[in-house]
Amino acid sequence: MGETDSKINSYIAGFVQKFLPKHEETIHSGLFLLSTKQKDFNIFDWYFNGYSVISETISAYLRHMCCNKDVEITNDGFYYLTKNQTVLSEEELNEAIKTIEDSLLSYKSSIDIIRSAEKLFSSA
Repeated sequence: MGETDSKINSYIAGFVQKFLPKHEETIHSGLFLLSTKQKDFNIFDWYFNGYSVISETISAYLRHMCCNKDVEITNDGFYYLTKNQTVLSEEELNEAIKTIEDSLLSYKSSIDIIRSAEKLFSSA
């Protein structure tokens, strides 16, 4: 797995750990906002479908993490990082969570992230 793959996986896991999103839009939107703040992090296939920022690449990563049982979904529809996940080291996860917290400090909830990403994306 390359450095970009590892970074994407760690950021997805960081969002799952920090915000416990009920749907992928929080992850997509949060990663979009991170990519505008982090010079060394870029995902090429963002597009706008009328109401939300979606990336097929991120969906594929998240599906892969779910298939590998690194991320699972509760009966209530929340994502969570399993204790026996194998895709990330503790160090990578902690680094990703710190980057998310530092970069998205002003966002208190997942809906704030989604609204900000929609606004930023539609103004670009």
